[in-house]
Amino acid sequence: MSKTKYRVGIIGCGSIGTRYATAFQQLGDRAEVVAVCDIFEEKVNTLAEQFEIPSAYTDMQQMLAKERLAIVGVTTHNREHVEPTIAAAEAGAKAILCEKPMALNMRDADRVIETCERSGTKLAIDHTMRFEPNWRRVKQMVDDGAIGDLLHIEVQSYGDTSTLLHNGTHSCDAIRWFGGDPEWVIATVDRSNERERVTSFFGLNDGVTALFMTGGHWDYRLDGCFILEGSEGKIEVRPHRGWQPLIRLWKQDDGLGDFREGEQIEAIGSEIIGESTGDVPSEGAGEMVACLDEDRESISSGDDGRVALEMCLAAYESERLGRVRVTFPLAQKESPLELMLQSGQLPYIPAREYGWELG
Repeated sequence: MSKTKYRVGIIGCGSIGTRYATAFQQLGDRAEVVAVCDIFEEKVNTLAEQFEIPSAYTDMQQMLAKERLAIVGVTTHNREHVEPTIAAAEAGAKAILCEKPMALNMRDADRVIETCERSGTKLAIDHTMRFEPNWRRVKQMVDDGAIGDLLHIEVQSYGDTSTLLHNGTHSCDAIRWFGGDPEWVIATVDRSNERERVTSFFGLNDGVTALFMTGGHWDYRLDGCFILEGSEGKIEVRPHRGWQPLIRLWKQDDGLGDFREGEQIEAIGSEIIGESTGDVPSEGAGEMVACLDEDRESISSGDDGRVALEMCLAAYESERLGRVRVTFPLAQKESPLELMLQSGQLPYIPAREYGWELG
């Protein structure tokens, strides 16, 4: 039986939009990028020409009205994810893959969720660890009891990727994915040298705790590590430029309480769309097709993205209120970061707020 070839449109034609176009193109007869859109005509024409995409637009509403899109990728700047996502859902898109963060405050995140629920649109947030087969392998190991009962998670993400709201949602989503829903957080935020450093300590359900440290220097390749500590061992994951992690399993010596190194687990290729491309966005594209084929929600759903955003915002709220313990659900619906910037409690970082200029 033949399978549907889904019509895809991309909003935002910068570097991430280019990755999305590559990813959907690699799906062959399962997806076709039929239209792209960007407010900058040169960008949209360049991307359309590079991938031989038939239609290029500078007006998002015009593209959504004309193209009968099944899947829409939203790859605009961080500040501009909300309105394109809502517009695509209201225009009848069956599935949307939106870059993180899904919004910059909880009020807007809820608007996105509610719109997609009304329209029946399957919303996914591109938190790539959930798609990447090596991270899924680690998750399965933990679920299977490879380190006993999970007790603590430590995330060190020191590579400078601007503010917590730029790449921090990746780590917060992973913390929740492995450790469960957050119950409270205490955090500190420092911007004393035009870089943001955040230390957050989360309490998760079932008694698991998580320490998340981010920011501090410019080289994203020095991207820290992700450690899962259990009652019988620990797993250490050191990402290599984000996509191919180095995974080590440590087991506890009987009677000594010390850890001995066990096995080093080799990275594996893609399990969603076939041969690995070395670029996680291709996994997200395959996930969108699978969601429509199987009529299911994404493994990185809008609700998942909402909680990851909430964790980041709660860390800022802890700092705003005097580095106090903040409980979930977060009562503050506006952005605590914006409130601190407006009041002067935190300095604005010129040209770096909310991430790099990714387009």
